[in-house]
Amino acid sequence: MNNAKRLMRASGAIFMVSFMLVYTCAEAYGHDNSYKAAPALVVAASAVPDTKPPETPGGLAVTNKTCTSVSLSWTASYDNTGVKGYQVYRDGKKIVSTTRTSYTNRDLVPGRKYAYAVKAYDAAGNLSESSATLNVTTISDVHPPKAPAALRASSSTCTSVTLTWEPSTDDTGVKGYEIYRNGSKIASTSATSYVRKGLTPGQSYSFHVRAYDIAGNYSEQSNGVFAATTPDTTAPSSPAGLKASSVAETEVSLTWTASSDNVKVKGYEIFCDGAIIGTTSKTSYTRKSLIPGKSYVYTVRALDLVGNKSAHSAPLKVTTSKDVQAPTAPTGLKVKSVNGSSVSLTWSPSTDNTKIQGYDIYCNGIKIATTTRTSRTVKNPTGLGVGVFWVKAYDLGNNWSASSNFVTVITP
Repeated sequence: MNNAKRLMRASGAIFMVSFMLVYTCAEAYGHDNSYKAAPALVVAASAVPDTKPPETPGGLAVTNKTCTSVSLSWTASYDNTGVKGYQVYRDGKKIVSTTRTSYTNRDLVPGRKYAYAVKAYDAAGNLSESSATLNVTTISDVHPPKAPAALRASSSTCTSVTLTWEPSTDDTGVKGYEIYRNGSKIASTSATSYVRKGLTPGQSYSFHVRAYDIAGNYSEQSNGVFAATTPDTTAPSSPAGLKASSVAETEVSLTWTASSDNVKVKGYEIFCDGAIIGTTSKTSYTRKSLIPGKSYVYTVRALDLVGNKSAHSAPLKVTTSKDVQAPTAPTGLKVKSVNGSSVSLTWSPSTDNTKIQGYDIYCNGIKIATTTRTSRTVKNPTGLGVGVFWVKAYDLGNNWSASSNFVTVITP
């Protein structure tokens, strides 16, 4: 049965080729027997894909090593279509591809252990198995760099110093430099210059530099140098645009435009009626516990890092809102004790939309005392006899509450 099927397929193929040849001849001569150019007969052959990987590279070995490099070589792999190249791995990660059977890995750390392996690949991208892993330790570096020379301060401003020095030398290469100010490390750089910013104007600093290599060996310190920032004698500009952003019975919020300075504005001083009342680093300030319906005159001035002060801003007159709301009447007035003509009174506090300033105490219609507390010992102004007491609260706007409850005391 299988042979019959194969025979039928073969016969079909022969028929198709014969048909194509007859068709070609017919087209060549045409129906009128005149000659015409026949189209080319194209026969396509299907390519067999390459799925076979190259052989695993062998003989991975070290041909040379230094403090910072490792040279490797290996035996060439075989592949049925030809090896295109090799991938080199270090510590499990591919680091390079090469068409050669050798490679030098540079810029390594002295005295450090590395694990290498190699894989081959062909034009179809088939990758071989990994070679045996080769562990290699670079040669240790125990030689420190030469100390940096000729450290100098090339320029200074109010807040910065620029340092420059001659480059150090090292057997494996200088990795960088550490900069020290007044004995403490402040920065690292790979350059042979450094600008230290954010310094205080008119102040002297000492600097030195040390070099270090890839292995972490440090040189001796360079020559020391003293550098001073230039003094700052320029005051900030005067604050502008002072205004009251909100006004209430006992509170005023002020805002203004930021001042400018050749170095930096540190903050602002706020003045009320000529006297300083506060400082802030912001361009706004809120003053509380004011008296309702009272006028105040405010100014602001800026100061910088060294204390230079600007001129005062233009003055701003602000009047707090009037307070027309009286406090609630004190409650719970009672006699705590009586001693002769002395009477000790207590009561519950009043409430107010602004602030209770105090309490007036009355006896028999006469104000006999004032207090900021909710208790007071008073004397009957008429001496011994009958005394009728009550209390009123008053606020910052001088609004008085209604009278509290009355208490009667008979002193013998």
